[in-house]
Amino acid sequence: MKLTIFTPAYNRAGMLPRLFQSLLRQTNFDFEWLIVDDGSTDETEQLVSSFVNKASFPVRYVYKENGGKHTAHNAALKYAQGKWFFCVDSDDYLADGAVDIIIQSTRSLADNQGIIAYKEEVTGKRLSGEFPRDVPFAGLNSLAFTYGCTGEFSLIFPTALLQKYPFPVFEGEKFVTESVVYDRIEQDSEMLLLRKTVTICEYQAEGYSQNANRLMRHNPLGYCLYFLQRVDISPTVRQKLVCAGKYWCFRWIANTPELRYSGKHKALFIFSIPLGALFRIYYRFVRGI
Repeated sequence: MKLTIFTPAYNRAGMLPRLFQSLLRQTNFDFEWLIVDDGSTDETEQLVSSFVNKASFPVRYVYKENGGKHTAHNAALKYAQGKWFFCVDSDDYLADGAVDIIIQSTRSLADNQGIIAYKEEVTGKRLSGEFPRDVPFAGLNSLAFTYGCTGEFSLIFPTALLQKYPFPVFEGEKFVTESVVYDRIEQDSEMLLLRKTVTICEYQAEGYSQNANRLMRHNPLGYCLYFLQRVDISPTVRQKLVCAGKYWCFRWIANTPELRYSGKHKALFIFSIPLGALFRIYYRFVRGI
């Protein structure tokens, strides 16, 4: 099997039929749809059961206790049977012909190479900048830092590569940003820039800033780790200082020394402590965290 399309689901029974219909419209069915139910209390399981006999491809369902999308992702990598792994959220769906485009594109790739493709809103608006011309391969960070191309993308990875980089899990926390894993993978891989839209996205009602504040408040160690890693990745001293300051801020929010820096910028971390205090004031009194 060429491709695993993984969908994490938590009380999204109302959204899954649209994604399912987009899978039925594909012209290449050399894929499985792996749904990991992260502790839903709605009709997700019954709904997925109804999909099985209607599908021209394997539909597999795994239930687990609620732990957050990153833990669903870890579970999916234990069950995935495809050589390639493509996470499609429950509120997204595939463009017509997307699977065939992906599979055709993987035929020339090595075991450490994946795909970055475009993602659009339902209005047709692309959710990222345009890929740089005459650049066939790049990572997410090199796209952003070197070419100024940022936004949301569709990401397809070799399953075996992703399995080497599970999401870290912190007790009591249910969110770790995907960038924590993507930043690590970029050290060992490169991504084909596929100038095609393969995923369509429709944003849901809950506002990003409100949701982001809630995530930060309840998952400080996940954010602490993200900023800790970003110090070594960021290209300028100013960006490194900002990340180090935010590291201190979220370490204080988490109230634990569990995550410590061990890289080559230890002096910078010491100088960033006052900046961390300023960030702590901002996040507490402006963002309510």
